[in-house]
Parts: sequence; structure tokens; C-alpha cells
Amino acid sequence: MNELLDGPRDLWGRIRRDVDWVVVTLALAIVALAAMNLNSAGAGDWTGRVQAQLRWVGLGTVVMFVVAAIDYRVMYKTAYAAYALGVGLLALVPLLGIKVNNARRWLGTEDYRLQPSENMKVIMVVAIARFLHDAAAKSPRKGRQLLIPAAMVLLPVAFIVKQPDLGTGIMLLIIAFSVMSVAGLRIRTILAVVGSGLPSFVLAWRYLQGYQRRRIDVWLDPQQYADKEGYQTIQAMISVGNGGIFGRGVDQGTQNVLGFMPEPFTDFPFAVYAEEWGFVGATMVMALYMCLVLWAVNIASQAKDRFGALLCAGVASLFFWHVVVNIGMVLQLVPVSGITLPWFSAGGSNVLTMMIALGILMSVSRSRQYRR
Repeated sequence: MNELLDGPRDLWGRIRRDVDWVVVTLALAIVALAAMNLNSAGAGDWTGRVQAQLRWVGLGTVVMFVVAAIDYRVMYKTAYAAYALGVGLLALVPLLGIKVNNARRWLGTEDYRLQPSENMKVIMVVAIARFLHDAAAKSPRKGRQLLIPAAMVLLPVAFIVKQPDLGTGIMLLIIAFSVMSVAGLRIRTILAVVGSGLPSFVLAWRYLQGYQRRRIDVWLDPQQYADKEGYQTIQAMISVGNGGIFGRGVDQGTQNVLGFMPEPFTDFPFAVYAEEWGFVGATMVMALYMCLVLWAVNIASQAKDRFGALLCAGVASLFFWHVVVNIGMVLQLVPVSGITLPWFSAGGSNVLTMMIALGILMSVSRSRQYRR
């Protein structure tokens, strides 16, 4: 009887029981499509960015399973320490950071570098989840409950915007607010925060740098900047339109092959993918992302406690907003902001962050096996 209660004792049996195979399967499917797309963006050169990306995916997979093996309640205990470390790394960027294209965002060397602002996204989810978990019993659904987590978010955002990286700063705000929104805040509090967004933007407009203002102008009328800042937006739209229903085929996208598509590795990999795979393929990859988000919500609904549920809600918002904003950039629904598409966009820090997020999901999911 004890053996039946304890579950399988052999290694493979424990792996089958503890690993969330839905998460693993969805992630593998997306990574496989992303690798093929990066290969197309690089004109079939598997030895370049694709190889580097796959190395990061390999490292991230190891980290994912390590995080999954840790009881997520350990993350609760270390949440504020991790937050302090994340803010500390951001504070080091202006002093020791590597400068690329007039932006200082990375720590490390030219060959091996880490972007603390990317890792701060998942650290912020854990820290905010702990605060809201603790605050629930003290002042549930109160507007003042926003003050401390707002300060927790604004501190790293200030460092990130200074780099400058306004897009990542705004993304951090959106993810944090998404977690707070599902924590039981009053509707009027949420509406008040959302309603303050436009006045805040108007006040902040005068402090935006020239290139940041032009991104808004390009979004509103890309044709006016067709030879300069609007070029990549126009070419991305052409790529999506060229894909039609079924696409031109892998490595057959003319915009990318002929060199018309700027930034196919980072900001606009979805444009390359949409041209080669068409509407059907684009719908397929968006469905994979949506399944991952919905599965995270499902895990949240079955979590053992409020902290685990908020962790999963934060991970769901992390994936959801990255996909929505990046694809929105390609379709000219939102201004270009440099937000990456998970696994499709080249970049080790982003891959590592997304794999850690998957590990958190799997850790909370694993805990469901031991509910009594």
C-alpha cells in the first residue's frame, strides 16, 4: 500500500510522473520551428547564429530541468534575494556593461554576455508573486496594495530605461501589472491604473529620445519614412503578404533571400516565417504559443497555494505579451520596440529566461502530484 501511495520508485517511472510532458512537447515543437526559421534567416548557415542559439537552448534545457526539480516553495524563500541580485546586476550595467549600437545592456565579454534586463522579467514574476501572496491576508483587494510592488517594478525599470531599453522596461511593467490584476484587485483599481496610462505617456513624451519618438511616428505612417526608419516595417508587411495561405516554402522567402528583410534574427523573425509558411503555418505557431499560455493558466488553477498560482499566471503573461507585442510589431499593430519572439529571436539571455520560466511551470505542475 505504501508503494502505491509513494508512486513509482524506478527512475523512468519517476520521470514520467514528475515531468510535465505537455510543457516539454509544446516547447520542443516551438524550438524546432524556430531553429528552422533561424536557419532560413541565415541563408542556410547552421554554423552561425543557429548553432549559437541551439547551444543556448541546450544550456537552457539543463537549467529548466534543474529549476523543475526544485520545490517552487524554495523560490518563495529566495524571491527577495533573487530580486536584490537582479537589481544589483542592472546597477552594474552602466559601470561595466558592454556597449553595442549605442546601447549598454550586457555584462560579460564580447563572446559571452548576459542581458540582466531579460533575466529580470522572470525574477520580477517570482518577487511580485511572493509579495502578493503575503499581502493577501493583510489587505486583500486594496488599492494601496499596489504601492510596494509598484516601487519594486519601477526601480529595475528605471535602470533598464536608462540603458536605454524602453521596450523591455514597458514589458516589465505590463508583466507585473498582469500578475497584480489576477491577484484579486478591485476592478476600479485596475481601471484607474489603466486610465492613468495615457496621461503618463503624454507627460513622458518630452523625455523620450529622438529615435524613440520616431518609432511612434513610423508606426503611425511608415510610408513617410520608407527609406529610413520605416523600411523594416514595410518590408515585414510585404513578407507577411507574400506568404499567402500556404507560404512560399522553407528557404524560399524572397524578402529574406534577396536581403530586403532587416533584422530577421531578432526583431522580425516572424516575418521570415510568415512568408515561408503562410497563413496556415503562422496560425499553427501562434496556436502552439496559445496552448502553452493556456496550459500555464491550467496549472495555475490547480496550484496548491496562491504563490504557485501567481507564479504560473506570471509565466503565462510573460509568454503571452512577448508573442502579442512581437507579432504586433510585424503586423504594424504596435510600434517597433525590440521585444523578442520566444525562441524565434536570436539571443542567449532571452532563451535562458524562457527556459527558466518553463522550469517554474514544471515545478508547480510537479507539486500537483503530491496533493492530498
